Amino acid sequence: MKTKGQHIIFVCTEDWFFRSHFIPLQEAGREEGHKTTLLCNKGEASGELAKSGLEISQVDFVRHDFHPFASLKLFWQLFSLIRKKKPDIVHFIALKPVLFGGLAALFSPDIAKVYHVTGLGTLSEGGSWLRSAARQIVFRLIAFFLRRPRSRLLVENPDDLAVMQGYGSIAENQVALLGGAGVNPDIFIALPPPDHDIPHIAYVGRMVWIKGVDILVEAQQRLYQKGIIVQLDLYGDPDPGDPRSVSSQSLEDWNALPYIKWHGRTKDILGVWKNADIAVVPTRTREGMPRAMLEAACCARPLIVTDVPGCRHFVRDNQEGYIVPPKDVEAMSQAIERLALDQKKCLEMGQAARFRVLDGFTESAVKIKIKQIYADLSRV
Repeated sequence: MKTKGQHIIFVCTEDWFFRSHFIPLQEAGREEGHKTTLLCNKGEASGELAKSGLEISQVDFVRHDFHPFASLKLFWQLFSLIRKKKPDIVHFIALKPVLFGGLAALFSPDIAKVYHVTGLGTLSEGGSWLRSAARQIVFRLIAFFLRRPRSRLLVENPDDLAVMQGYGSIAENQVALLGGAGVNPDIFIALPPPDHDIPHIAYVGRMVWIKGVDILVEAQQRLYQKGIIVQLDLYGDPDPGDPRSVSSQSLEDWNALPYIKWHGRTKDILGVWKNADIAVVPTRTREGMPRAMLEAACCARPLIVTDVPGCRHFVRDNQEGYIVPPKDVEAMSQAIERLALDQKKCLEMGQAARFRVLDGFTESAVKIKIKQIYADLSRV
């Protein structure tokens, strides 16, 4: 099998999601001399991605919708494009591409497959009989895919792997644990603490209810009512493609509260952490490995996160920051208060957070693993 000059196809729901999280995957392929193609919903990020040498083809992913006709159309598009482009390796990113792409790729047995699970979300948790049935189907299908030759599973935290292993035997040599998509410590440098009269805390992410932004808002307001002033800065837009998106009215209401400012989406992430003393990830549900958390940590900002997969794999309580129960306003407000009133602790935890990133959560660490996986698949 050839190990150089291969054709690698990435399958991802949205171009902006690939741009914000998975450029290191493309770079890993390009550095090894491989051609790279992306199958996704084409949007405003496609032009920038194309300039980097990534060929892009439109696929009609509709997130959070499994309508039979749309699902059949998606399967056919993926089946047709994979057969037409004849890649050496297909790298499916996130659950929907893994599911539909994995089914489509069954008809191309000579192609190597990488199933990259970026997080299990609410699918792996409780819920109705319908969700339970969906969970059984999805996870057992992934286990079935992995029984095919030349296939690998990538996960971003050990909790997700443990869940998936409960639905089918997965060989140890087929699995790799990635430190998320990795961050570049030469770009996200260690920053000095900002010079503020009052502490600033920041959230970066989509404005959707499962991310727990409302819990953070309520915790900040509880502190304000106690006379503890903390500025809360929110960065991110609502997600019209997600039925759980926060409404414009809710964002306006939050923006009108004392010491809260919603900034919308920003491209200046480094500027966010220059201005913030503390980073918060208040998510209600499990994550893969939140990029915003890694970026803040790389900038030497202490972290307050909820006790969910992904977050608790990176943050060790009372070392890089504090871990609090999800949906617990009082615990969140207490953690903010402890850090906001202790600058020495902020500095110590921020430094520990950066050292944690440097130990396996950088872009270079991710690229080394990805290159090895592609090379191993090429030799099988």
